Amino acid sequence: MQHVLILTKNVLSEEPLIQQLHYLNYEVLCSADLIQSLQQGRMSPVISYFHLVIISETVSNSEAEQLLPTLSLYALAVIRVGESLPTSEKAAWQEQGIHHWITKSPTVQELREGLVEAIRLLEDQRVSANQILNFPMSEVITKKTGVLRKVHKSFSKTEKKVFDRLLWAQSHGGVLSRKELCEYLWEDGQTSSNMSQLSCLINKIKVKFEQIDMPHEIITTLWGRGYKLNEDFYQRWLNEEQEAALLSPQSVI
Repeated sequence: MQHVLILTKNVLSEEPLIQQLHYLNYEVLCSADLIQSLQQGRMSPVISYFHLVIISETVSNSEAEQLLPTLSLYALAVIRVGESLPTSEKAAWQEQGIHHWITKSPTVQELREGLVEAIRLLEDQRVSANQILNFPMSEVITKKTGVLRKVHKSFSKTEKKVFDRLLWAQSHGGVLSRKELCEYLWEDGQTSSNMSQLSCLINKIKVKFEQIDMPHEIITTLWGRGYKLNEDFYQRWLNEEQEAALLSPQSVI
């Protein structure tokens, strides 16, 4: 039996959805209390019990954006209750960690297929990440060449923009403010929504490097100043780039 967590501002409003989930043989917890702690980045052991999280329509978009950075640290399929979105807006939410959408009053069939699709997308992401990141640890330790670049290839488009900008900043003073990053990534610059998205992106980059046994603090947060790459990590990155250049066909005379 799979377990579903519904995050809502009004537990009573979720009764029809809970009944449908029970009919489909899902075990359900409906909670309003967990929203605030997740928004504040506090991880809870209870979250690891669940396979899926449904974010209710009673939770605003800005509140959902604050939830996603913490939820992304768990192996969860995340579903949002809401109306159909334009493709560009949908892609932005997917990059933050939403796997699927369902309407407020789905049929049993729509709900069933939506849950299955969300889990499938989560599994596809895991497989894709493992194909790139799941190296034998002895190889990671003794054969460094190309490992960081393979992680880099696994980044989403926006993750890559963040990481590449941090690389650029390292040779231009080192520290990149959150305001500068927000203005580089989004037309509307430093908004509360974009700040939340940026925190989520930084966490995702750290987690992907952790999977090849890199320390979590490859990106250091300097409070009141911004972000900075760890200098040892940066030097290792430069060494890999130099090795790759020497091994490229263009370098062979």
